[in-house]
Amino acid sequence: MSPPVNAGPQTGTGTPPGNVNGQAIAITVFSTVKRWGVPWLKALVFNEPKLLPQTLLWLQKLSFIHFARWTLVTELPHNGAPQPRQKLRHPHLYFESNFNGGWEEYIDAFSYVLGPGMTAFWGSSYGFPGPVPTAPFKAYIQTSDLTLVASHFYAAYPESTVTMIEQSLELDGYLDELRAKVDKLSPDEFVEAFDALLAKGQRCF
Repeated sequence: MSPPVNAGPQTGTGTPPGNVNGQAIAITVFSTVKRWGVPWLKALVFNEPKLLPQTLLWLQKLSFIHFARWTLVTELPHNGAPQPRQKLRHPHLYFESNFNGGWEEYIDAFSYVLGPGMTAFWGSSYGFPGPVPTAPFKAYIQTSDLTLVASHFYAAYPESTVTMIEQSLELDGYLDELRAKVDKLSPDEFVEAFDALLAKGQRCF
């Protein structure tokens, strides 16, 4: 990552070039956590067996999100003689995500679908206004958090959205089923099986 910049929310062609790879857009945010937030996050968020699976279920509803990750940062690692390990005066919550579409649409959908999870993650950060309404939260991301511009951003399928990839994988499964039995089918049975494949995989085309 490059040094922090006051990038603020970006959409469309206004997104920093380093944060775009084809259809995918990257966002990286640091927020300062209150001291009581460290045990809160460790005990009730990161180590809670029910909360994280539920959060993943909420995230799966947002089919335009490639991934989302939260990390609690309490110290900087040793990086050779010039930079010994350094304990931060204030812990920080590090958030990174890749997604398809515009920045504002991302925050809107993220806020409404993942509202309880967002409060659990960011509720102990200074200045967090809550996930809804989204306007104060967008302002919080823009003015209170530290947004970085990526110096390197890799995407395996940059020209494809998450929805396109999921549909391709689903269609590939249907094709595998047909391939496994095609040698045993008569011409009429093949036509019937192929029509069934088209019916099942229609939304994938």
